[in-house]
Amino acid sequence: MADNLRRAIQDLNLGINDEPVPLSLEVCNEARRATQFSLMGRPTILRKQNLRGLMTALPRMWGLTGVVSGRIVDKKKFQFVFPSEDLLMSVLRRGPWAFNERMLVMQRWIPGMEDTMLNSIPLWVQIRGIPLEFLMEPVIRNIGDRMGEVITVDFNPESSGDVEFARVQLNWNINHPLRFQKNFQFSPGVNTLLKFRYERLRGFCDVCGVITHDSGDCVPTEEDLPVNEDHGEDTDDDGYCG
Repeated sequence: MADNLRRAIQDLNLGINDEPVPLSLEVCNEARRATQFSLMGRPTILRKQNLRGLMTALPRMWGLTGVVSGRIVDKKKFQFVFPSEDLLMSVLRRGPWAFNERMLVMQRWIPGMEDTMLNSIPLWVQIRGIPLEFLMEPVIRNIGDRMGEVITVDFNPESSGDVEFARVQLNWNINHPLRFQKNFQFSPGVNTLLKFRYERLRGFCDVCGVITHDSGDCVPTEEDLPVNEDHGEDTDDDGYCG
């Protein structure tokens, strides 16, 4: 309690009205150059992902032990500095990454980066069950748009007769629930059940579908509870392709 009191006393605003102190532009620019190839990240379930262990494990997972330097920021985030843009982008391209079987949010650092920018993970999603006549890039993108923010679509029309699924990369908001199957209407009033597989996915709540808590910590709403879905052709929810 005494320590808390001492800290509170030093939160006084004495000095706030003094003249601003200019710093050396040369020193500041050098610091900016040294950290320009950085990524910021945070765990999705902080109490299950020890930050100190994470700081040691990630460079080893990337094959960059002794090459990158990292630090813990605000007791809930982490930053890694890379010696080159190529190494930084290589790590991001090989993502998403997980630690202790839970997902990590990681973004390239930019000046003025806010915490709200650390709320999404790029996820590759396999879409299964698209009728052959609709297996085209615009339709796949349209499905992705209904699921979230599309980054890119991976589809080769020349091999569409052989593929088991189409792939779309989504910038997934971690506060949104994952969905593993859903009815889509390629024609009005006719439901087609599509199934989704998220590549490199680790750790999510199997009650509500979000990745920011485990099922033991979930307080489900009525929408999260399982229901007996009618996959017939006489319902008109979920919108049709267009």
